[in-house]
Amino acid sequence: MKKNIVLAAAMALLFTAVVLIPASLLAGAVPECEQERQKCRTDVLGNEEGWLRTMLMLSICDIAWGKCVLRI
Repeated sequence: MKKNIVLAAAMALLFTAVVLIPASLLAGAVPECEQERQKCRTDVLGNEEGWLRTMLMLSICDIAWGKCVLRI
């Protein structure tokens, strides 16, 4: 019984990944989002911060880009 539940959950996850994620990535050609992402990355890389803080800030830029793409 547990194997069936795990299999059903895995199939639902796979279905979501195959159907929904590529559709949302097609919206990625939004110029406003790309401009904001490049500006954010340029600002972060121009700072004289440590590698850990730079990595975290770049991750925040990528998360903001993803939200922008999915919102539009």
